[in-house]
Amino acid sequence: MNEEEPDVGLFGGWIVLYSRLLGEGRVDGSSSDDMWAPVEEWVGGPLPEEYKTLVERYGDGVIAGHLFVPHPGGYRGLLQFMQEEREALWESYEPVKQQLDPRVVEAWETVVPWAYHDWDGDTCFLLPPASGDMTEVWNVGIDFRQCPEFVIFDGGVGEFLRGMLAADEYPRGWPRNRRPAWMPVDDPRLTRPPE
Repeated sequence: MNEEEPDVGLFGGWIVLYSRLLGEGRVDGSSSDDMWAPVEEWVGGPLPEEYKTLVERYGDGVIAGHLFVPHPGGYRGLLQFMQEEREALWESYEPVKQQLDPRVVEAWETVVPWAYHDWDGDTCFLLPPASGDMTEVWNVGIDFRQCPEFVIFDGGVGEFLRGMLAADEYPRGWPRNRRPAWMPVDDPRLTRPPE
């Protein structure tokens, strides 16, 4: 991390990082505990703060022109999204589950869908820390639907987005878009070709 990047361990560090990468977002972006309660009950425990901060400010929005991030109170609903996408993962990979990365197999029952890439149908997942892992980092995994393949990116959501938007390290097959880094789902620019 260079001197210009925030220490994300400090209070508000995630807001600073996301603001630098994605713009201001929703300044009033917050969710009540009531909105997160059913999601975290389904997940089986608390979700990482870096992810919740992203969702609260940028949820029901699109990152880099194609990566849809649902919000608990959004038009599709985060919990419904998570349930449907986990079920789709299980259905598609169950016959070959043992051929996946052991970290995916260990987290099989607890992977958490967090975003959907509308370019080719890829789904982003959070993998809870492995048992005995003291870092508490929820790695990002992507189910590449066109291949098919499940790839793990070490680091949390913030590191994943920093790699994409600051270092131009997009996952394979994802277009580098000329639209703003973040737009709410109701932004009319999403339905027009980029300038």
